[in-house]
Formats: sequence, structure tokens, C-alpha cells
Amino acid sequence: MSGADAPAPVLAGRVAVILGATGWIGRGFSRYLLQAGANVVIVSRDRERLTQLERSLDDDHRVLAMTADVTAQLDVDDVRAAALERFGHIDLVVVLSGVITGSAFEDGIPAEWAEMIDVNLRGLLHSAQTFAMPLLDAAEQGRPADLVLLGAVTEDSHESRFAVFNAVSAAITQLGRTLRDEYGGRGLRVHVLAPEFPRAADDDPRRGREDAPVTPESMAAVVALAASLPVGVNLAEAVLLPTRTTRS
Repeated sequence: MSGADAPAPVLAGRVAVILGATGWIGRGFSRYLLQAGANVVIVSRDRERLTQLERSLDDDHRVLAMTADVTAQLDVDDVRAAALERFGHIDLVVVLSGVITGSAFEDGIPAEWAEMIDVNLRGLLHSAQTFAMPLLDAAEQGRPADLVLLGAVTEDSHESRFAVFNAVSAAITQLGRTLRDEYGGRGLRVHVLAPEFPRAADDDPRRGREDAPVTPESMAAVVALAASLPVGVNLAEAVLLPTRTTRS
């Protein structure tokens, strides 16, 4: 991202934890939120890719890299402890961890369904619960506090070949709405971001393409906007579509 395209530092002083930071979307989020002024804790279970991302961000003071598997509760606990020790507080958590496989339903492999449910849903539950207290602490001190969950437009469009992914995405949307009701009165804003993923050659929409119309940076820009709104205002759900689309 060039200097002319760099975001304004609207998140200066914020501490953002990005779970699933080394994927196509996570890398874009990590760069964007760092350039928007936040301190960032980048989290991935892939140590090699995490090291590469940390080097590319090139900021020893404002970046903390943590290897963790979101399906392992102790791993997520360690991330929280390290982030609080390093930066003193946490007020923005973005859960991007996820896997996906697509096939006709009758050809689906139950082991792959189990992995999707385990990472995309149970891992999200671990992450949201683990970081709820530091987020609520920030809110109780009068600071903005934001939890961002990644859904998908396919959940609404009932796209074929992704029945299980769509079901899990619907669960994520419902979780976000329920947590918004539960925590809104305590000042914690819960956002659900639903982009239309591009299709890659291997049918993995989260893998993405460099020329995708809905880019990680555009997704991160929406999150930065939501997180920079005045306390008491919540951009609750955001659907991101390309301007030119053939979807009905």
C-alpha cells in the first residue's frame, strides 16, 4: 500500500488482536490496521508464514506475533496473556480463522465438515469468550471496544457446493447478533462482516485472488470505520459486494 493510499491513523492507541492473520484476508487486515495506527497482535497456527508476515510488517514496537491454534483453549489464553503483558489492554479483536471445502453435498467428506465446524465455529467461540473480559474492561473504562466476526454472503444466497460452510456462516451471524444483545449494554460492540468471496481455482473462496473486487483492504477499511465510530454507536453488520456484480 503506497503512502498516498495509506489509511488515516484513526486507530491510534488501539490494540488489535487478529486471529487467522496469515491467510489472504488476515495479511491485508494486519497491514491495514497497523497503518491505521493500531498496535497489532498477529496470530496464526502456521509459524513459518507468521514469521514471514512479521518481517514484512517490519515494526518491532507495534507488532506482536503469536503462534496459536484457535481450537486449543490454552493457546488462545496464552495470546491474551501475552498481548496484555505487551500492550496493557486489548480493545479490538478480529476473528478471521477459518477453513472451507466445497463439494456437492452428497459427495461431502464428514472429516472435512468436522474441521470446518471445529475451526470456524468452535475456534471462534474460544476466541470470543477468551477476549470478552479484556474487551469489556476497555468498555467499562469508557474506551471503544470491538469484536469483529467474519461471516460470508453465501449464507444468505444459499450458494450450492458450500452447504456446510453456509450453515456455519449462519451460526456465526446468529452468534454475533446474540452477543450484540448480551454485551451491548456493557459497551462492547459486536460486528459481523459478510464479504462476497471470490472463487479461486480450487473452490476455496477464502484463498482469494489478487484482483478480487472485495479485497482484504476494503474489508479492513470497514472494520477501521466501525471501530473508529463514537462510543455508543455500532455498525452492527456489514455486507460487502463488488460494485459491478451479476448476483441477483
